[in-house]
Amino acid sequence: MKILISHILFSQTKSFYFLFIIISLSLFLVEFCLNNYLVQGYPNNGLKTIKVKMTQDQYNYKHLLGLVENTANKTVNHVIITARFLESGNKSIGNFSKQTEITTLNPKEITPFDILIFDKNIYNRIKEYVVNINFNFTNDKDRNLLIVSNKSHLDVNGFFFIDGKIRNLGHAYSNNTTVTSVTYNKNNELLGVWKAQTEPYSIPPSLEASFSIPITDKIQSFQISNYTLFAESDKFTKTN
Repeated sequence: MKILISHILFSQTKSFYFLFIIISLSLFLVEFCLNNYLVQGYPNNGLKTIKVKMTQDQYNYKHLLGLVENTANKTVNHVIITARFLESGNKSIGNFSKQTEITTLNPKEITPFDILIFDKNIYNRIKEYVVNINFNFTNDKDRNLLIVSNKSHLDVNGFFFIDGKIRNLGHAYSNNTTVTSVTYNKNNELLGVWKAQTEPYSIPPSLEASFSIPITDKIQSFQISNYTLFAESDKFTKTN
């Protein structure tokens, strides 16, 4: 009888230990998936790329340009775009990353990105690329910046300028205010991404500041047919 009872207790202890291991592993996997969910985003309900295109500047450096849209119902920040470039046989030949130009995206908002591929040795080997997006969830950012006017011109030296004014609609200072332009050719294809600070870069409540964005790549300057503008500061983002 003692032997039988000991055997039963041993079996129960073994079963309990096995169940404990299964539960622990399950909790670990759930935590891992949740962390991955927060860092990597989630398919069909997170961030998506738009109009991705590879271009080349006047110094023969290649860039991977694109737009990212926040299709989630939450605000995100620290958005990092990583491009993995592949040669024949899907062999990886390099990874390059860049943070998006607008650092915080409310739902339905869009930001451009420009990844410089600085290794010219791989240019002729690139056959394909894979884009990955990492981000964090955060609180909403007030849409209190409004671009009230803008115009463009090509000067005699072949440089293209986008000038304008931006207004702070909020009740606090708009500090470190920047305006980013995305330029397009006549076929509505991406040409470049350019950024400048406003003057002054801290805009008092209800007041305006000026901005001037120089496009210094003359290859692009003569191809620009259209552009879009984005704005952001420490506290605010541009209104739609």
